[in-house]
Amino acid sequence: METIGIKALQTNPSVLGQALDRGEYLLITRRGKPIGIAAAFDDELLDLGFRKWIAIRSFQSGDLSLGQVARVFEKSREEMMGLLGELGVPIADYDLAEELETLGRLGLE
Repeated sequence: METIGIKALQTNPSVLGQALDRGEYLLITRRGKPIGIAAAFDDELLDLGFRKWIAIRSFQSGDLSLGQVARVFEKSREEMMGLLGELGVPIADYDLAEELETLGRLGLE
């Protein structure tokens, strides 16, 4: 694995393409601390868990529904909710203060 700083990558972006063409991966750092990994995309990467990782990230960002992420994991929605809970991934995204304010305006507090 090659390590490259983000500034060096900005200065010479062809390093990334060359490494990926060789099937290698790069650890990208900022001030010596890892911030990312660039890896060539292939079926083995998907088989080793990247598909599940990206599905969870997509769920967190709102790009996949609970049902869609459950299908990736071959689980029921209920099982997926349990797994997301174990991973510390919120299933619902809402602002409590905003909800309480809405209830107050409706006289339902």
